[in-house]
Amino acid sequence: MDVLIVGGDAALREGVLQSLRANGVTGQGCEDLSCAREMAAEEPPLALVVDAKLSTAQQGVGGIPLLPGVAVILFREDVRAARPTQQVFGRSLVAELSLPLERARLMTLLQRIVARARVTGRGSAPDPPLSA
Repeated sequence: MDVLIVGGDAALREGVLQSLRANGVTGQGCEDLSCAREMAAEEPPLALVVDAKLSTAQQGVGGIPLLPGVAVILFREDVRAARPTQQVFGRSLVAELSLPLERARLMTLLQRIVARARVTGRGSAPDPPLSA
């Protein structure tokens, strides 16, 4: 899976997922962190798009298993909402966006993140171990 979108209302998630699929990017959506943990445990995403309301300074992204170098993008539906601290996410945090206002920016970011991962081979499954 390329992208995992967590939170927000169902219409917003589905709209973003449809736009991604139309551009050749695979993705799944979850309404909460527990669902996201299960999905990411099966297949870790290259990019995680999370509603800022679900990611607090204490829990970060809630123990969701992530690949090394994963990109985290936070979104807010309410422009006036408080921003989480950068320290929780460190270098993983690529952007904080207001959706649906910055939907085009989100699409561009995700397309570039996935393309970069594919070129470097980071998103591919590891080779099985060689037997002696």
